[in-house]
Amino acid sequence: MISVFRDWNFVNTSPTEVHDALFKKEKGVSKEVSNRNLARHELSEAFESINIWLFPLPVVSTAQLSERIRFEQLQPSFQGKLRDLRNTISKQLQEPMLFNQQPLTGHKLADMMPLFAESLNDNRVIMPESIYSSMRRAEGKKIQLSAEEAIRAYCKTQLDLPTLVNTQTFTYQVRQGMADLIRGAVQSLQSFPTDVTEECQKALNMFVERELDLVSKSNNEKILQHFHTLVDLASNSISEHFKQLESLLPVAPLALHQQCDTIIHDSIVPLQNCPRTTLNSYDSEIQRLEQQGEVLKERLQYLNERAIRERSSKLLSQLALFKNELKTKGTAWLDKQIASGSAFTISMLEEELLRLHGSFDFVESNPALDEVDIEEQMREFHAQLLDDLKRQYTFHIRRVVLQFISTAKSLLDKDVQVIVLPMTQTKLCERIMESKERIVYEIANKMQGWSFPQEEMVHFGNAVTEYTQQLQETYEKQNRVASKDTAAREASVRYKAVKDSLMDKLNEKITAAIPMSVETLEQVYSEHLIRACAELSDGSQTKHERVMQSLKADLATLLVQLKTINTKETEKAALMNAAEAERQRTEALANEVKRSQALAAKREREMHSKLLEKETKSKQLLDELSSQEAKTKALELQLQSAQQKAKVLAEEKLRAEAEGLKLASKERQNAQRMIEENASKQIELQNELRAIQAKLEQQQSILLAKEKEAKAAEIAMEEARKLSVEKEHALKLAERERALREKLSQDIASHQAHTANLETKISNVMREKAIETQQLQATLTDQQRKTQQLEEQLKQMAEQARILAEEREQLRLQNENMAKSKFAMEQKAAEEALRRAEASAAQAAAKAAVVDVDMEEQATPERKRKVPTTASSSKKAKKLDVKAPLPKLSLQEAKRLAKEEMDKRVGERIAKLKK
Repeated sequence: MISVFRDWNFVNTSPTEVHDALFKKEKGVSKEVSNRNLARHELSEAFESINIWLFPLPVVSTAQLSERIRFEQLQPSFQGKLRDLRNTISKQLQEPMLFNQQPLTGHKLADMMPLFAESLNDNRVIMPESIYSSMRRAEGKKIQLSAEEAIRAYCKTQLDLPTLVNTQTFTYQVRQGMADLIRGAVQSLQSFPTDVTEECQKALNMFVERELDLVSKSNNEKILQHFHTLVDLASNSISEHFKQLESLLPVAPLALHQQCDTIIHDSIVPLQNCPRTTLNSYDSEIQRLEQQGEVLKERLQYLNERAIRERSSKLLSQLALFKNELKTKGTAWLDKQIASGSAFTISMLEEELLRLHGSFDFVESNPALDEVDIEEQMREFHAQLLDDLKRQYTFHIRRVVLQFISTAKSLLDKDVQVIVLPMTQTKLCERIMESKERIVYEIANKMQGWSFPQEEMVHFGNAVTEYTQQLQETYEKQNRVASKDTAAREASVRYKAVKDSLMDKLNEKITAAIPMSVETLEQVYSEHLIRACAELSDGSQTKHERVMQSLKADLATLLVQLKTINTKETEKAALMNAAEAERQRTEALANEVKRSQALAAKREREMHSKLLEKETKSKQLLDELSSQEAKTKALELQLQSAQQKAKVLAEEKLRAEAEGLKLASKERQNAQRMIEENASKQIELQNELRAIQAKLEQQQSILLAKEKEAKAAEIAMEEARKLSVEKEHALKLAERERALREKLSQDIASHQAHTANLETKISNVMREKAIETQQLQATLTDQQRKTQQLEEQLKQMAEQARILAEEREQLRLQNENMAKSKFAMEQKAAEEALRRAEASAAQAAAKAAVVDVDMEEQATPERKRKVPTTASSSKKAKKLDVKAPLPKLSLQEAKRLAKEEMDKRVGERIAKLKK
């Protein structure tokens, strides 16, 4: 008997102590004590030995016990205990109990117990020999029945096999298998009495004959069914294969003949190879199928001949269609390329023809069926068509070369026409040759993409060279004529340049100094005029006077224009001064508006800053409350109520603040809208002044234009009139601005009054919030005091945890020492167990000998058989198991376990404080 106690956590206990506590007799005279002692005595007498095994926890964490745990996941101590238990059980089962010199198994006990119970119930004398004979006969009958079941299963298995064999062969194979089974059954009956063996063998032989007859009939039916299935399959196969051949027509006649014969032969072969029965043959069915195949073969040959004729006519019509389509599409592609004028080569033509040729879907050629090779004839036609199209391409190339020659001549004419004569003869020749080379290079780039023959390129070069020589001779003659007029042109150009420079200098000098007096303007004009005359006269007095007169005549209009511009600029300066004064007044008004706006914004910021300061302080108080709540969970309900009250107060404060900000924002928006309206009107006034200035600049540009000299004075008068009208408009705008400024000042005063009222409301709200904040601060002080008390308790608990960790460390050292001593004890226990095993083996041998002697001495059936329980029970060897050493922990694991224990105890203390 083995008793196992798992999850044993009691320290310093051994299996011996547990065994004594369970099976040692109790002291006392009560009925319960007597019953328990009687149970202990019965158990000790019933079992040869009683062993106690104490198993530790399988795993470290008890949460894993609900999962499926593998052997390697168990603790090492648990694994060792389990291995020792297995070894002990295997050693105890090495020597079985014997009955009639044979091991007494559970199967034999199950057969013997009913007979034994029947003898006891009939009040008969229990004779072990008769019980044993009856038991052996029953066992032999069971072996016979199991053999019959095995024979039935073997026959059923043979019939269920997918492969079929002849009935004679099948019967022979089944007979051999049955004989093997019978031999196995008879061999298993050798240890039984002779009459039991002969009776069982005779019954098995009769059963085999019956089963052979049934199996033979079943195999015949199975083969016939399989043959009829093969016949249907062969017939369907011939029909299907001939239909497939019909869909593949036309084919070669000889190949068709061979395929038909092969189909018929392949369909009949399975019938000829079908296993034979003992009843009939299959020749008539095979002959019928052959006749059916010959009829289908003749029909298919006729259809094949007709399909061959249809294929030949179809190929000829397809060849004519492909030739016509290739010629039409190839010619159309060439005509399209020629009409478009884009460059293309002979290779492109060949690729297009190949693409068209490849797009045709030719019927797969079959020399055994076709009289005409359609692909070969198409290749010959393709080569002929390509030669014709190449000749057309050559004619087109000649026309293209003539077009390029004409283009080169026209480009050369345009390029040479821009040459300015006169120039040196050498430079003129270089210029013409450079133009020729550039144009030839451009034409050569345009020629890319064509397939020009060599003779056409030579013709192009000769034509361009001849035309270039003609142009060179013509321009050389024109250059000699143009060289004679160079001196006169240079003098004219010099006068024109000096005149233009004088006009630019006068315009720049006087325009920069405007407005100025008329005398100053005329003095500047005279100085620049004298310098220009000195530059053109080259020291000649006569030429100086002539040049002076010409320049005065040419610059008279410019002088008038400058005087007119000076007059207008003087008037413009007066108007600008007036506009500047008005602008300064407007800016002063805008500055006053900005100051009032800044004052309102400053007050709003001050109010907002005060509200933010209060809000920040309230948030700080709330943060401190939340931190104290984290430290002291015992006061969670009070802190939550305080936090909810703070949230309500914060929401009320936010609503009051939002209401105040909303009122201030609304007033600010009204003032801002008025300011923006005034600013927009001021911007409109400035835009009008800029428009006046732009119009004056436009007038100046009009006066400078040489083509409109006659209309300059009239335009200036019209602009002056418009300027006066715009000045009147500006004065009206200034009056309107003054009225708006007065209205704005009134609005600002009303806004200031409203702002003061709003400040009063906000100050009242802030005063209420300050009182609530003081209350919250008092609550926070009380919570801090309670938190300090809890922190002191936590420090005490931490000190206790530290002491506990030191105790656990000492305990770990003691466990290590105990582990070493336990290991030595385990070695001694192993040696003792080996010695006891040898002693128990010797004791078992002696016991078996005593039992044999007792059985021989039983001469009369009246003598009752007694089992020597006293001797065996007195020699029981109580095998005590040595407790496994405690698991060795590392320093990190010991610290971790100590920390978990400390956290657990701290949590329990906190829970107690909360309660």
